[in-house]
Amino acid sequence: MSMQSSSHNSVIHFTHNNKAGSSWLTKYLLSDIMNSFKRMGRKRHFNRGGPGQKKKKRRNLVEVNEKAQKRIQREKDRKKFLALRAEGLVQKQRPTNSQEEFGSSSESEAETTVYDELLSSLKEAGGQTSSGDSDIDDKSDGEEEEEIEDQRVEGEVEGRGDYAERDAGEEMVDLEQSDEEDDDDERVVMRMERVMKMVERNRRVWRVAKMEMVIVIVMMMVASKADDGGRDWEVEQEESDEDEVDEDEISDEIEEKQNKKDPFFIRVHTDLDEKEVEEMKSRKLEKLSEFKWPVLGQLTLSSNCKTHVVQPHISKETEYQKLHIKKKLLDHWPSINKEHQKDGSADVFSPLQRELFSSMNSYVDLLYPEVTHETTDEVRNIYCLHVVNHVLKNRTAVHKHNNFLASNPGSDSDDFRDQGLTRPKVLIVVPFRHTLMQVVNIIIDLLLPKDGQHVSHRKRFNQEFGDKYSGKIHPKKPEDWQKTFAGNIDDHFKIGLAFSKKSLRLYTPFYQSDIIIASPLGLRTIIGSKGDKHQEFDFLSSIEILVMEQMDVFLMQNWEHVLHLLDYMHLQPKDSHGVDFSRVKMWALNGWTKFYRQSLLFSQLSCPEIKAVMNKYWQLSVSNPTVDGSICQVATELQQVFQRIKVDSFINDPDERFKHFTTKILPSYKDSLLKGTMIFIPSYFDYVRVRNYFRKEGLNFCQICEYSNPSEISRVKQYLIKGSRHFLLYTERYHFFQRIMLRGIHHVIFYQPPIYSHFYSELCNMIQSTDAASDATCRVLYSKYDSQRIAGIVGSKRGAQMIGSVKDLHMLESGEET
Repeated sequence: MSMQSSSHNSVIHFTHNNKAGSSWLTKYLLSDIMNSFKRMGRKRHFNRGGPGQKKKKRRNLVEVNEKAQKRIQREKDRKKFLALRAEGLVQKQRPTNSQEEFGSSSESEAETTVYDELLSSLKEAGGQTSSGDSDIDDKSDGEEEEEIEDQRVEGEVEGRGDYAERDAGEEMVDLEQSDEEDDDDERVVMRMERVMKMVERNRRVWRVAKMEMVIVIVMMMVASKADDGGRDWEVEQEESDEDEVDEDEISDEIEEKQNKKDPFFIRVHTDLDEKEVEEMKSRKLEKLSEFKWPVLGQLTLSSNCKTHVVQPHISKETEYQKLHIKKKLLDHWPSINKEHQKDGSADVFSPLQRELFSSMNSYVDLLYPEVTHETTDEVRNIYCLHVVNHVLKNRTAVHKHNNFLASNPGSDSDDFRDQGLTRPKVLIVVPFRHTLMQVVNIIIDLLLPKDGQHVSHRKRFNQEFGDKYSGKIHPKKPEDWQKTFAGNIDDHFKIGLAFSKKSLRLYTPFYQSDIIIASPLGLRTIIGSKGDKHQEFDFLSSIEILVMEQMDVFLMQNWEHVLHLLDYMHLQPKDSHGVDFSRVKMWALNGWTKFYRQSLLFSQLSCPEIKAVMNKYWQLSVSNPTVDGSICQVATELQQVFQRIKVDSFINDPDERFKHFTTKILPSYKDSLLKGTMIFIPSYFDYVRVRNYFRKEGLNFCQICEYSNPSEISRVKQYLIKGSRHFLLYTERYHFFQRIMLRGIHHVIFYQPPIYSHFYSELCNMIQSTDAASDATCRVLYSKYDSQRIAGIVGSKRGAQMIGSVKDLHMLESGEET
């Protein structure tokens, strides 16, 4: 704590240590003492009319007059003494202290003694005083009063007290004018009388202020010690992490770099030339090889650059050095992955995880479209291990180079290019808050031991991303729905994670983060749209690993957000953000980061939209054929008719489908005997188009979509049970989020095959409990561009036959084609 006293306005300023200032007690004391000083600087007015106030005022005036008379007498004696000394009649003597010159009373001596005692106790408690305390301690009480008097006479200090502000300026002017006009002794005595009054008043105020200041200093020292004992560990951790690198990590990195077998260093130190880049931009993706692994099955390796292709292989190593994994990660890995390890097995991975990690660690793009709700946690654990391992390797290299350059200033910085244009290296995109919470908890368990997890803002994180599930059991809901919607399903969120040596910081700004985890909608709100005044996308410029989990859910939310995100990946930053360009990798400076990015895409199904997201340069995709489609789960005996639509191009598919439906399908279902017909529409745009047509034609129908409220759903259910509505328009997105069971459905028309193949069997089984089950029908409209959806329903082999057949109509009943 320090104190400054301005010579012009006598305002006392306080500055305090930031560490101590974090205490609420310190802030409260500072605000309280500053308010007290403001109150002392104001004029004090007595309430008029009260006898007690008048007596007190007269008594104060009498005391002031008596003191003034004493000072006048002392001034006269002093002048006589000076005159006698000038004549040589007395010898020169100086007063013993400043208190004799001012005639200090016993009361002032007692206050000074208390003040000295407080200062001594302060030194004993704190070891040493601050700069403000030393200034107070160096001067005695009398010397301070002498300085105050000199400043008052020179007109540099504004008085404080009952009448100080009013009289100080006037007296200084009077002193100058009277010196020029009249040097009479009597006038001088009158001036001195008024000056002494001001000095006495301000001396009392100053003594009180000193006492309060000393008390505040002592209390702040106590609060500061309390704050230092329990202050946020982040401050110490950040300071230590900047210049320290774990010795084990350094030795591991040196060993791996010497062996030159670590795929991380191979990826980072591989330099493309301009010819290769132009070739990759112009050439189409070519299939290089196909191979089969025991668990993943059929894999296809494709690339448009044949010079830097890495052929993945299943690694059978168990030691962390040979697996190129940080030792501390594998130390924590068994406790995280114990549910997925085989009993009694020495392997740290499950068979699926070993094959996935072998492909991830090769730094090729991976598309795995066969994730089920049973294997979701298994896949999530392994990709978290990969991305954390990547960040730690990059961080270790940066700190190692920082220490080397600090000790060797003349070293060539081109040999130490280890950074990107911005700090974030990994972007993980997930659909729901509870998914993000699971990912962050895995990262915490990987980095930090169970008994010493230093995570900033952990409480806030648990509150914002915690489980908001109502806890109600839905026995009629499918198991995959229970798994998907078992927690907080809000889809607007984002968070930054920053690694340090022994801690993890949450909610860090994106440009100070190592990993960014967000939803497509959360990133869309940050990036903005083209033409907006404020767009922020520089943090996407140096992403080295892109992870998208549950991409099929993105299709049900808003796929446009995903495409918007990909459009702003690896663009030239608008600002430098404090980057050291001498440390930036050359391929990042050239704008070639997109050629080095690894994309890890996980989905429950495969579709053209998801495949289009894959990097166009190196990719490894899992493409196993569907043996048995979801048609095998249909328990209702009904005729299932698959009708093909002839379409010339993908762009004309919606128009041709709508024309075929309204002219050839819908008229045959207008008969009163075919009431209770559900029209299942996957696309919301097609749903709006069909709904508007129904309204225009005046057809008797009801509708259920993702924007329907509960009251509308209840009315629709009653309409279907009573049979008062002929048609029901039903969207796939609503069925995905709600999975309701509807009664009164006798016929189903699939305007297009569903994205989720198991929805086909679920909707067909709704007819099972109806009275007209024997007369129930099901019709599916499809085109050649729906080959993957048809394969999910009837199987890959039969789906290929239906797509390539010369016949446009296929009917399946009880598992036989006719």
